[in-house]
Amino acid sequence: MSALYESVGLDKAIFSEDSLLIPYDKFVYLLEAAAAQLDFPDIAMQLARQQDMMILAPLGSMLSDCNNVSEALEVIVKYLKILVSGYQVDIQVQQDHLTVSFYLEQSHIQELVQYQDYAMASAVNILYGLLGRSFPIRACYFLRSEQDQQRMSEYAQYFGCPVAFNNRTLSLTCDNSVLQLDIGNLVKQLNTKINNTKPLHNECIVKRVSNVMSFSLTNGIYRLEDIASSMHYSQRTLQRKLGEQNTSFSALLDSVRFNMANQYLKNSYYRQTDIAVLLGYNSLSAFSRSYHRWSGIYPNEARKRMLKE
Repeated sequence: MSALYESVGLDKAIFSEDSLLIPYDKFVYLLEAAAAQLDFPDIAMQLARQQDMMILAPLGSMLSDCNNVSEALEVIVKYLKILVSGYQVDIQVQQDHLTVSFYLEQSHIQELVQYQDYAMASAVNILYGLLGRSFPIRACYFLRSEQDQQRMSEYAQYFGCPVAFNNRTLSLTCDNSVLQLDIGNLVKQLNTKINNTKPLHNECIVKRVSNVMSFSLTNGIYRLEDIASSMHYSQRTLQRKLGEQNTSFSALLDSVRFNMANQYLKNSYYRQTDIAVLLGYNSLSAFSRSYHRWSGIYPNEARKRMLKE
């Protein structure tokens, strides 16, 4: 497997690092390489199928504030734009249907089979999670060509709807009536799954809090009261538990942000403005000041040094 990682410019050690987002272009290249070397052309679609609604766990508190599918989609689309640099999801409401289109600035990636398969399969699975299968997708449209009738039939079976190729956009359509549907049941199910995800008894409180922080930062959630509440602790109890480990909430937040910042800075894929948002900052200047406080240098200089290594 090491050769597979190295073939797309990834060190296998990357998968042992917590809370690290693999640059999206490298992720797609890895899927392409795996599909070819393992003779597994459906790898992206099968990977997307393995993901359940827990992938939306970092958005739990924000989805709880949504009244319907339309508001939930706005939250999810905003999240995707932050996570994937240059990614855009366009939602257009027509008279009787809804069109969701997917765009990526990197055109050379947008043309790849595994990118299109993964983007479409992930979107369909999220929509089914929001809507249930009683509200079927009308059709899926791919940019790439496909001449094999058997493969076309397999795609239609996977997505549960007509599938077309050689289109100008990567997109899907469904009834626009779904926008006003309530998502209360989804939120309840999501919260139940989150609450049932029991931490290991021997897992250090510092690691547990760090993990919660890393997932919450993207949504601008980093206050003591919010983190404590999400872990079902009072603020005082969480502070006491961290104090017993010779640290504090603010010190741990700085540590998590610094470590995550360095992970992102190592990859030129992430723009510094994106990194600032991923770490919960309102502006690049606020992030730059914090990074300087942590390390004595600014992010620009840190990135230059890292990329030279």
